[in-house]
Amino acid sequence: MKDKKYVIVNGKRFFAFITFIFLIFSFILTLVFNVSKAHGSIYSQEYKIYHVVTGDSLWDISLKYMPEGYDVRKMIYEIKKINDMDTSEIFHGDIIKIPVYDNLK
Repeated sequence: MKDKKYVIVNGKRFFAFITFIFLIFSFILTLVFNVSKAHGSIYSQEYKIYHVVTGDSLWDISLKYMPEGYDVRKMIYEIKKINDMDTSEIFHGDIIKIPVYDNLK
């Protein structure tokens, strides 16, 4: 069986191709690793620590701490997301973070 040998016919064209591939690859890596975090750099989310007592539910806690005109379901979703909760179940003694929003309009 013969070994194949590759020959570069046009050196300038080959160099241009390799340079183009390198630039595309560099551009993709730059996009992936330098994703702008506009919200994180300008705005910092504040949280209130809440200690769950018997009889509490996420619905009641959300109603108590959500800003005026805010949807309670969205508030529950955000509390679950921040606390990495799969369900809405909370128990006496749990400590959860609740997002605090400024009512600036």
